[in-house]
Amino acid sequence: MPFNRVIAVVTDDPSDIHTVERAADVVRYYRGHLYIIYVIKVKRSLPLDAEIKEHLARGEQVLNRSERLARLPRNDIDCQLLQARELGPAVVHEAVVRDADAIVIGTSYPTNYGAFSLGSDIPYVLEHAPCDVILLRERPETIKTTTPTSTMEFRS
Repeated sequence: MPFNRVIAVVTDDPSDIHTVERAADVVRYYRGHLYIIYVIKVKRSLPLDAEIKEHLARGEQVLNRSERLARLPRNDIDCQLLQARELGPAVVHEAVVRDADAIVIGTSYPTNYGAFSLGSDIPYVLEHAPCDVILLRERPETIKTTTPTSTMEFRS
């Protein structure tokens, strides 16, 4: 199945580099179109269209950096800044609106109370996306290695 329309989700996380690079590789291979989106999460106490200047500036920086990272011709890439209450539903909505063939989303090695956890946004996208989802997880910062247990000799 060709991936002609691919959405890359960036979140100002170190994993954005690999997310954008992989999405650009897929688009380049199929000569498709890349949509890079950054979602500003708006608190429920604010109107959804509230102008939060510091978040807008940060989002613009992330999108500009991502566009440079993609190294695609200008007519093959679109960047969009969205405002939503939650990232997951916003990403799925964009996939529906753009008739996306794939969503590329990345994450660091997230933990919650010391255990690996994807949170709520990524599982939402995985469950509700109308297209393929490519999930990239970075390596854990501290790789836990187990040492082989030595064979014990029992003497009688």
